[in-house]
Amino acid sequence: MYYPKSQIKTNLYTDGSEYVVSTTKEGYTGFYYEISTGQKYTGRTPNNKPNILLMSIQQENFIESRELSAIGDSPTIDAPIYFIPEEGYSKINNSNRFIPQFNLTLPTDQDKQNGQFSRYFCKKTNELKYLEIDKKTFTQLRSRDPKIAWDLYEPASLLWVIKGNQENVFNTNKLSVFKIEQNQKWNGFFQYFKKNYLKYYQSQDINNLYTSGSEFTTKNGQNYIGFYHIHNGTTPMVGKTHINTPHDVLIPIKKPQPITQTTSSIILPTLPNIPSGGGSYSGGGSSMGGGGSY
Repeated sequence: MYYPKSQIKTNLYTDGSEYVVSTTKEGYTGFYYEISTGQKYTGRTPNNKPNILLMSIQQENFIESRELSAIGDSPTIDAPIYFIPEEGYSKINNSNRFIPQFNLTLPTDQDKQNGQFSRYFCKKTNELKYLEIDKKTFTQLRSRDPKIAWDLYEPASLLWVIKGNQENVFNTNKLSVFKIEQNQKWNGFFQYFKKNYLKYYQSQDINNLYTSGSEFTTKNGQNYIGFYHIHNGTTPMVGKTHINTPHDVLIPIKKPQPITQTTSSIILPTLPNIPSGGGSYSGGGSSMGGGGSY
């Protein structure tokens, strides 16, 4: 269907925390455009193919069967909604206090330097619905501030690692999520993260390096000349930057260590006094000098 330019918002950008691709259910990071109906598609503009429909993370529910089998059956997570108190809940008028709202906590420059920061979440007490919140809301819920519906939501926080070995960071954050799920009985909490346990990860890659040779060899033993990068600050690899497709690791050429010579004293044998007029000297059966005489 054709939409005039006046009904299209172009060159919008998402950091991966808002939408998933409708066909793959994977988080989407990049440019997108929005039409007047509110639907969003990949690409800067309709001319920037492919144009795949995006869905809000809060709207898209999915079950990861492999992980579910490890923790048992977990219901799907619905979109965060306003909660109307049911029988047995606080009779305080909701107009006098507020409901927690979705609010991301982003790492500060100091957090990036430290390599970790705290993220905050809450769960509706009578439903498996989860929401990321800021520190202020977390503190109000935990302290039972009368200004917030603290009796309708359970708060939790976790330490989120953003620096270090990529595999270790992924596994550490994943473990932190599962600990909250198990300890607080928040079934299905892991689904909220959509496997994105590297969110906010600070890459330690050193890019756009060049060697003219004699520094690295390929796995086949050939001298490597060209661009390379240092992945995770430790591993030299082919190419200007790190990519997700396979690419070769470079092997540093071991340069010979210089030999340091030290001057040592040379001890010469003490010769006996030789009488003037000639004679001979024998030492251990060997003669010294021409003909063994001085």
